[in-house]
Amino acid sequence: MEEEKILELVNNQTFYMIDVDGVCIDTEQRLMQLSYAPLFHNSLRTMDWKQHIYRSKQVRGSLDILREIQGKLHRIALLTQNCCREEEECKIDFFRKEKIDLPIISVPPGYRKSSVVPPCFFNGNVVLVDDRIYNVNNWIEDGGIGVLFTDNPQVEALKVKTLEFLKKVI
Repeated sequence: MEEEKILELVNNQTFYMIDVDGVCIDTEQRLMQLSYAPLFHNSLRTMDWKQHIYRSKQVRGSLDILREIQGKLHRIALLTQNCCREEEECKIDFFRKEKIDLPIISVPPGYRKSSVVPPCFFNGNVVLVDDRIYNVNNWIEDGGIGVLFTDNPQVEALKVKTLEFLKKVI
């Protein structure tokens, strides 16, 4: 049902921005566990990002789906928040080793995704798929189409459980 709603909102000019952490790989889940540790924010600067990212597991087949569609859907990019340059570089390296060659756009700490990639640049015809409702709401406020990546039936938002819908927009 949700996929149908999304497909009604898009056309053959729609651009897709896919969040990395929590949508493609489970890094966010593992960071949340670490956030309860004392001095968590200080440890982000000294964290072994390569180990953290390379130990990630794909979320609901997302990497497989991206590999499958990347040669067919050319209006797609990964949009990811990074706390440091090392995290950014490790993500790029990880995705390239996973044979995913999509553009990767990095959002610095403290910036909204919609300030780095303004939806108005695409006349609002750009979808953000993100697992954080905050990012989705900001995206919508700034004129884009926000889709929450969740399997929680209680959430009131346009949402998807997987990236499978991307196969239908090719």
